[in-house]
Amino acid sequence: MMQHAPGKEPKDFHAHKSKEYVPSSSLFTGSGMTLPLIVKKQKSISEPLFSAKTFDFFDLHPHLVACLKSRLEAEKATKVQEQTIPVLLDGHDALVKSCTGSGKTLAYAIPIVQKLQDMQPKIKRSDGVYALIIVPTRELALQCFEIISKLTKSFTWIVPGYLIGGEKKKSEKARLRKGVNILICTPGRLLDHLDHTACLSLEKIMFLVIDEADKLYEEGFENSVAKIVQKCCKNRQSVLLSATLSQGVEEMAGMSLHKPVHVGTVTSNDEDADESQELAVPKHLKQFLAVVPAKLRLVSLSGFIIDNCLKFGFKGLIFMCSQNSVDFHYSLFGGVLAAILEQKQHKCKFYRLHGNMKQEERTEIFTAFRSNKEGILLCTDVAARGLDLPSVDWIVQYSAPSSAEIYVHRIGRTARIGKKGNSLMFLLPSESKFSNLLADHKINFEQIPYNQFLQSLLLISDALDVKGKGTMEDCATALQTRYEKEIYEEKELHQSAKAAFNSYVQSYASYPKNIRHILPFKSLHLGHIAKCYCLRESPSTLNEALPNQRHSRPNFSFKKKPEGRPMKRKFQNISEYDSGLSALGSDFGGKNKKRKKH
Repeated sequence: MMQHAPGKEPKDFHAHKSKEYVPSSSLFTGSGMTLPLIVKKQKSISEPLFSAKTFDFFDLHPHLVACLKSRLEAEKATKVQEQTIPVLLDGHDALVKSCTGSGKTLAYAIPIVQKLQDMQPKIKRSDGVYALIIVPTRELALQCFEIISKLTKSFTWIVPGYLIGGEKKKSEKARLRKGVNILICTPGRLLDHLDHTACLSLEKIMFLVIDEADKLYEEGFENSVAKIVQKCCKNRQSVLLSATLSQGVEEMAGMSLHKPVHVGTVTSNDEDADESQELAVPKHLKQFLAVVPAKLRLVSLSGFIIDNCLKFGFKGLIFMCSQNSVDFHYSLFGGVLAAILEQKQHKCKFYRLHGNMKQEERTEIFTAFRSNKEGILLCTDVAARGLDLPSVDWIVQYSAPSSAEIYVHRIGRTARIGKKGNSLMFLLPSESKFSNLLADHKINFEQIPYNQFLQSLLLISDALDVKGKGTMEDCATALQTRYEKEIYEEKELHQSAKAAFNSYVQSYASYPKNIRHILPFKSLHLGHIAKCYCLRESPSTLNEALPNQRHSRPNFSFKKKPEGRPMKRKFQNISEYDSGLSALGSDFGGKNKKRKKH
């Protein structure tokens, strides 16, 4: 049997036949085989990761040091920990800027546990909340809770807890009544409890942590954070952590911190570099870029997966533009590609993670993927921030990110804490200038020709029933035909493909205004995009209403509009993070903020 991840299994697509399959257009005609070269290079920016100091240097409780060694396998401090821990132990507020994967969680968790265990008289769980940690996503809250739970194993009187959307509020209220000393939460859920749970008070707060502040600001949570800060005890110590220091983050720091010590470890050999343009990436990360014609995107991604699974066995994340795209590829790969790999005596587990899944399923999948040595997680940007996923070999960005900062956060899921890792970004030929945007932030790539992925399809030529000495073109066509046959034999998968195509167009129309010139919507060949979703219909017919579709259908037209009448499009928020709710539509280019719920 095929191996799939916990949660909802891919459908049995042979159970219901929808229509007779009709062969589609050629995969290689009109694919735009002459591709631009990526030539712009800049000096890259990296952060020194580990310091020479062990945790004994900080005069911590021996049990805490022992816990770090035995339960978290941490003996030496990272640079950001070396700089942050003394500042917080001395009682100062701190504004911490450091790249993802540098150990920021322990940088604030260690001082909190050290100070709480040292309090006299000894604190009790019934005392209530002494430390409040605000994070943007449910998964990050669970991860932070796990780390702090390990740190407090030797101090059983210190009780950590968490509040996140998707959990039963009745159960959360029961835990709060029993008492929680360190509370990790998402902002919306915390505000809900502050309004409706009488036993929750922030009047005793001694420590306030705002983690991933840049993402909290980007997602429009600054007002929620401001309300929480106002409810906290004024005589407290605060720390704000962020991978980037935008104007919005500095505004958030201004309302929450008092005379903070600035901690930042980004360094550059270029003295004339504009610091605001520099984004640090993990030192041991290799970054690759592939410019792939739209028609060949799906078979190229398949070739990449096949090559790594059959030759090495690997653990990877594939970031996609929308929830619908994640669902479609999860079902397609789980039903077709996994079966092909099993024919080659390799079992491949596919996982999926996005914000519209039930919290129980999200937690189950997150836990399972973390614990397994191999597997492929298809996800939206809900997995891009702060998550520590052990032993991830590859990060694949199947769609262009909406900013250089998002790019850095995505690749930060690998090469963490000094380990090696790889990243790969797919771009369309019309998107090739995106690499120059990243080069302006001191981010460089090695380019991979897409035919290298197609060449890997020769490894499965027998499973595809390619006769004789088949070429890579023969194998790519056979695999694409296999995918399309599956879609047009199963009505539900066909509808999923349509929904994924529509979501792709929606997400493309919703790129920020400042990068639309390098990700031009008008340059999309929508027929070729439909091809990479295995669809034969013309794009103009794919905008029809879809039954049981999660999101409202996109309000775009493929007919030519009269001069001077710009098209308006409805679009969804594709990063969704921990809301799990469909985004509210707004006119393309409008300024209405979308209300998030945790």
